[in-house]
Amino acid sequence: MPWLALAVFAGSAYQANQQRKAADSARADAARESTKAAQMAEQQLAVQREQAGIARERLNAEVGKNAEERARLDTQAKKMADDLEAQQREYAEQESQRLKIARRGGRRSLLSDQRLNSELGIGGADNQLGTGLMV
Repeated sequence: MPWLALAVFAGSAYQANQQRKAADSARADAARESTKAAQMAEQQLAVQREQAGIARERLNAEVGKNAEERARLDTQAKKMADDLEAQQREYAEQESQRLKIARRGGRRSLLSDQRLNSELGIGGADNQLGTGLMV
């Protein structure tokens, strides 16, 4: 019987040793998997950071292009506004001239040197009222 107890004890010790080895192996496998998962996560994070940097550069380039385009469009709009203002000014001058001509009835004032002038009186030798001879 002592041999039997010794055999049972030895069998139990052997099974306990095998279970301990299996648990140690499982822990080591879990640690390796955990390390592998952490490395993969770090690699994914590095790739995401790189992609974010590329996206940021593209965004900055787009913002720069948009700013240049906005400046060009602002300049173009200002030029168009200036042209429109000049056209409106020209049209107003033409309309003013048209109204001025319509008020005068199409008549222009005399432009000759011998016109009636309130400061100079009646000018010219042909326009004298009399010859100055007394008969």
